[in-house]
Formats: sequence, C-alpha cells, structure tokens
Amino acid sequence: MDLLEAKHLLETGKTTPLALLEEALERAKAYADRNALAYLDEERAREEALRLTEELKRGQTRGPLHGLPLTAKDLFPVKGMPTRAGTRAPLPPLPEEALAVGRLKEAGALIFAKTNMHEVALGITGENPWTGPVRNAVDPTRQAGGSSGGSAVAVALGIGLASLGSDTGGSIRIPAAFNGVVGFKPSYGRVSLEGALPLSRSTDHGGPLAKTVRDAHFLTEILAGESIPLEGPQNPTFGVPLDFLEGRLGVGVRKAFTRLLEDLPGLRATVKEVSLPLEGAYEVYTRLVRYEAARIHEKALKEHPEGFSPQVREALLAGLALTEKDYRDAVAEREVLRLKLVKALRGVDALLLPAQPLPAPPLGAEEVELESGRKSHREAFITLTLPFSLLGVPALALPFAKVEGMPVGLQVVGPYAEDGRVLAIGGWLEARLR
Repeated sequence: MDLLEAKHLLETGKTTPLALLEEALERAKAYADRNALAYLDEERAREEALRLTEELKRGQTRGPLHGLPLTAKDLFPVKGMPTRAGTRAPLPPLPEEALAVGRLKEAGALIFAKTNMHEVALGITGENPWTGPVRNAVDPTRQAGGSSGGSAVAVALGIGLASLGSDTGGSIRIPAAFNGVVGFKPSYGRVSLEGALPLSRSTDHGGPLAKTVRDAHFLTEILAGESIPLEGPQNPTFGVPLDFLEGRLGVGVRKAFTRLLEDLPGLRATVKEVSLPLEGAYEVYTRLVRYEAARIHEKALKEHPEGFSPQVREALLAGLALTEKDYRDAVAEREVLRLKLVKALRGVDALLLPAQPLPAPPLGAEEVELESGRKSHREAFITLTLPFSLLGVPALALPFAKVEGMPVGLQVVGPYAEDGRVLAIGGWLEARLR
C-alpha cells in the first residue's frame, strides 16, 4: 500500500490511523534484523495514533496527511525523540524540531520513528560501527545504501508509508535505488533544512522516500509549503550522457539500461545522446563537502575525536586540513560545472541515467568491479549521483530493472527549479516501466 492509497482508505472510513500504525509496528518487529530504526517509542506512538483516530471520528482533520504514519532520518530533530545522527560524537546545538518535520506534523502526519543512517550522513554504504549496518530490504546480506539507508528500508518493508531523508551526494537516491523505492532530491533550497543537522550547507537537500512518484510529489509539496504543478511533455525527449557513463557502469546495469533505451522509442519517447563533460566533479565535490562538514563538527573533532568512527574522523580531518583558498577554488569550479550541465540539458526534457553502477554490493565491500576495472566503492557509486547535488538540480530515482535479482534505479534529472517537470516525467516512466 502506498501513501495515497492509505489516505483514501482513511478518508472512506476503511481504516484508522491506529490500524495503520499497528501495521507499521508489526512490520518493524518482523524486520527488526534490517536495523532500519534508530528510535521508536511504541507507547507514545499509539497514544498519538489514538488521538488522530478520535479526531477523524469526529470529522476533524489536521491536514492532508492526517493519521498517516511516517518516519524521519535521524538527523532531523523530532520533538520528544533523541537525535544522534548515527554518531557517538557530540552534535552542534539543534532545536527541538526541524522545520520540515513541523510541516509534516502540521499536515497531520504521525512521525512515529527515527531511521538509522550512515554516521553524520558522511557516507553511502549505510554501514555504521556505532549503530550496526542497515541491511538491504531485499537481501539482508547486502548494503542498504546511505546515508538515508534506514529510511529507504523502512519504506520498502512497509515500516511506515514514507520517510523524510536528506541527500548531499546521493543519500536519498542511492538507498532508494538499492531497495527498490522512489527517492526525490528536489532543487536546492526547495525543502527547508532549517533545524536539521547539516553536513554541507551548500550541497544538502531534504526530500522524500516513498513507494511511488505520486507519493513523492504529494510529500514534496507539503515539505516545500507550495504547489508544484506536474508539467511534463506527453512524449518526452531524454538526453542520455553516454560520454559521462563511459566506464562508470557494471556489465549488468549497462545491459539493463541499454535495453531500456532500445524500448523507449516504442513508448513514444525520443532518446538523444548528449555530452556531459563533468571532469573533476568528484574532486570538487569532495573538497567542498569535506571543508564544510569539518567546520560543522570542528568542536567535537577537537574535543572528542574518539566519538567519530575512524573512517568518518579521517574524512573530517582531511576537510579540516583544507584552506579557505581550497574551498573558494572548489566553489568557483562548481560554477564552471554548472554551466556544462545547463548546456547538456538544452534541447531535452530531462537527462536519463542509472542511479547506481551495480546492484547493492555485499556488506563490507570496499572495492567493486566496473567496465573500466576495479574502483573504490565510494567513487564507483557516488560519481553517478553527486553532480546533481553539487549543482542543486532536481533528481529523481525510481526502480527500472532487476540485476542479479536485486532492484536497480534510474535517475531523471532536470534543470534547476523544474521539479514538477522531473516528477511528471518520473510518473510517465513509472507507469510504463510497470
């Protein structure tokens, strides 16, 4: 059941907020081995669900999400719940509740749990020495992806109807793709991150993980506090950046993606090869994000370095060693890359490319095999998603095939502020890929 189906059942009296919550709690117990949840107070959640149920019986609704159980990634403060962001290091001061969480609650959502994540959102595997690895929803021996891994697994397994995540380099899209759900990274600034723990203020994005594109659209409007009209072409023209993808995919994903490109003309879409020369994007992104992240965690890094796991501590220390000039250079180089992306999007409705080079790897994988040879896990996976966070444009991940029995995701990328177009095209694809 997706979010809008559940909403319809509530509105027609065929279920209650309490019944929806009980189902989510049952699934949380059944799939406790996946380690999706960071915090859950069942008693308190039931009390709130009962209040929402009673209100509905009296004909009162708080808003369009009334009584729908959702989760939030553990870097979003939620009133009455702890925020640990997957680390043992002290966090900078945070408010009682993040603005995005407040918007969901004002719309009537029942935020009943926090989801596990890669430590301080600095990583894409979902493996965390402090909280344990989040395990893939389809195959628990594989990675869930990060940093919003718990959110993706919760949605995939029905532990709540959707989740609030964040994406700095792929942290919504990679876990969504690994677990066979939809993840949307809106345009930079569309969803406020006020009150959430930042990683990289100039690159962080908030957005939903959901079962369907229509659910993602519905939630994004509520999170953004504004209408986002779905305005997409009936017969889209897709730009495929084959130069950018050269050597960056595994054999199975390459075959699945090629098959999709061959099928699209039969679905009345046009496929056009475009050039996306983003040389240096990986290095620019790494410099920029680590510099900003190190300044956010500087006090804890100096006073309680043992609170960070060795891998995260090493990345933050590397960021602390960067100079202001290094950072300014990265910001300037980002502007050059931005112009290249604008050029690639001219004459097409959206870019189309895989969200991942390979199916979710086994837990503990540090290197993977691509067409171009062995690559570090981070470089192999984040290279496909980071340009669109770095450059702040809307990017949607949705399932499109199975490789080795595992879901793999497709990215739809549009120009800045064209969130409605990206979601409309995503809906077009979703209807045909099913």
